[in-house]
Amino acid sequence: MSWLKCVFPALLAGIVFSSALAQNPLPPQTLPGGGATTHPPHRGSTTTHPRREPCWEVAGISKGAREQRQALQRQARQEIESVCANGSLSMLQKREEIRQIHERERQQAEALITPQQQEALHACQQERGGGHGGGGHLGGGHGGPCGEMPTSTHPAGEPSTRD
Repeated sequence: MSWLKCVFPALLAGIVFSSALAQNPLPPQTLPGGGATTHPPHRGSTTTHPRREPCWEVAGISKGAREQRQALQRQARQEIESVCANGSLSMLQKREEIRQIHERERQQAEALITPQQQEALHACQQERGGGHGGGGHLGGGHGGPCGEMPTSTHPAGEPSTRD
């Protein structure tokens, strides 16, 4: 019976305390941009980092040019998916078709911005660690664009085969 005298008040205090917290939540934190978050600041964080301007803005590339570039990427992705789904093509033929799609996409994308903007974009990306902020190739780095494992080539230029 004595344990009941200890446990019951502790249990009652826990219930009262949790209901008091539910009625009085912590006030939201205000963000520098005027928004609010309910997440507390990171522990040990004493400085705030200002948001860096994206490299495409630093380079002076218009939002319209950026949107056109994204449309080119979507179109190329769809074309690559179509090539990958084409069962009548050999893997070598698929790779060649995909190479041509990428080359055409690159040329069209380069036509959207000036050489100076291209240089500024590249310099900004290198300064920030070489990342390009998206795009990439279909497959996410897990093999080829059609999901196959990349194959090495022999000195004669013929793909190696696995036994």
